[in-house]
Amino acid sequence: MNVAYYPGCSLHGLAKEYGISVEVACKHLGINLKEIEDWNCCGATAAHSLNHELTISLSARNLAIARDMKMNKVLAPCAGCFSRLKGASYELRNNKALAAEVGEIIQAEPPVEPEVNNLLQFIMEEQGIDALRAKVVKPLQGLKLAAYYGCLLTRPKEVVQFDDPEQPVSMDLILQALGAEPVVWAHKAECCGGGYAASDTDIVIDLSGQILESAQIAGADAIVVACPMCGVNLDTRQEAIAAKKGKKYDLPIIYLTQLMGIAFGYSPAQLGLKRHLNSPFPLLQSKGLL
Repeated sequence: MNVAYYPGCSLHGLAKEYGISVEVACKHLGINLKEIEDWNCCGATAAHSLNHELTISLSARNLAIARDMKMNKVLAPCAGCFSRLKGASYELRNNKALAAEVGEIIQAEPPVEPEVNNLLQFIMEEQGIDALRAKVVKPLQGLKLAAYYGCLLTRPKEVVQFDDPEQPVSMDLILQALGAEPVVWAHKAECCGGGYAASDTDIVIDLSGQILESAQIAGADAIVVACPMCGVNLDTRQEAIAAKKGKKYDLPIIYLTQLMGIAFGYSPAQLGLKRHLNSPFPLLQSKGLL
């Protein structure tokens, strides 16, 4: 099947390994990603705090291009991009005055289509658990994983309309289909502090530290993410968090699509696994997965 693909800035740069593994996993599932032509930044994270019409217009332009490509769905794997695109789509459908203003700004008919999905929703609704399980050639047996959704993939409820905003289960079900064991833990939908990554790192260290602590207490071997900002915060700040808390975590932070790729039989090099600071190699090797 064909789907409009919005990689956003992170999947071509900071979280290149996420972008690589998204493409690998989708190809294996028979999903043909059609990157939105001449896409622009969605405005995360600063634009929406400065000019509401601007941030809606930035996303609206991308959606209008996808519509003109004759696509009825947009896949936005980055949680921040998904939140901006989904939120813009919701407002354009429900605020006619704003839609008219945005149409003037982007010089195009305000796009109320296509529908925007994050990675979890797209897999669950367009593929399904049984179809996903059927593609697995190397089950992730022996891996105890903390499925981390963060604060944007299922919120706000009235906009996203997918999964439970406080106790989501979609990623847990996907990990089970891959053969892993999701742990029960308290911080699966808590914020990592991503919006303060540059302005107040103490907040990030505190919130991300709580997430690492919770996952470790639950007995997780690693934390699984589907957001570049969450992935970077939890991976790159572990040393600073360890110094502040006086303990080490050594928890690999792995993108969901990288684990999908491993379960589908792809090599670490094909999935960008060497780009992580807290290497997942010792864990995966100990489980016979590499």
